[in-house]
Amino acid sequence: MNAYPHMSTRGWRSHGGTWVTAAALAATALSLGTLLGAAPVLAEDTDDTPIATSLIAGNYFRRDLADSKYTVMATFINRATPDSGDVPAGGMAVFGWFESGEVQLLHWVEYLPSMQQMTAQRIVKPAKFPLDPKATPLYTMVCGWPLDDQRVPGKITAAYTERDDANTRVKESSVGTLLNVRWVPVPASRAARHFQAKDYCAEVATTKKSSAPLWLITTTE
Repeated sequence: MNAYPHMSTRGWRSHGGTWVTAAALAATALSLGTLLGAAPVLAEDTDDTPIATSLIAGNYFRRDLADSKYTVMATFINRATPDSGDVPAGGMAVFGWFESGEVQLLHWVEYLPSMQQMTAQRIVKPAKFPLDPKATPLYTMVCGWPLDDQRVPGKITAAYTERDDANTRVKESSVGTLLNVRWVPVPASRAARHFQAKDYCAEVATTKKSSAPLWLITTTE
């Protein structure tokens, strides 16, 4: 399947999204090997592992289905890149593991100008409103990779998050339902095994396609 990338930050920001500033949360993640197939290295073995956060938020309006939509957003912070100097461009992808056992592609971005902190979002519509929080992924894997001048991907790293059910917000009103679901960083040892059926990150980084199905319908409305 095609992965439907946004080619730049302008592409996705023009759809009315907002930026998220990720806090410096203490977390561990899995550092995948190079695209040449090096053995994975657990992030617990390093001091410069990436951090990720994820979010799904939006509104269902009972009398205005056209304006009902949700935003899928993720932020990837690569702590291995320098605070100043030559910070490479990068790409990122977000995959979700559902309690059914299925892995789906939530979003991916082919090019972002700085790998040090990358944020991507997608506006989606479910087949049926309102979206049930339990129908969202339990875990997400957020991958990041540097790009050279020819946009060839380098070493891929990944960070993992888990759905924060205790702080999920579902607010009913006279006009509809507000939904806010967040995912918080967790160690690779807690979530990485759910994404080991194949190298999803390397697949999308190198082929610009994903064998994982795209979750929900993308909309630009």
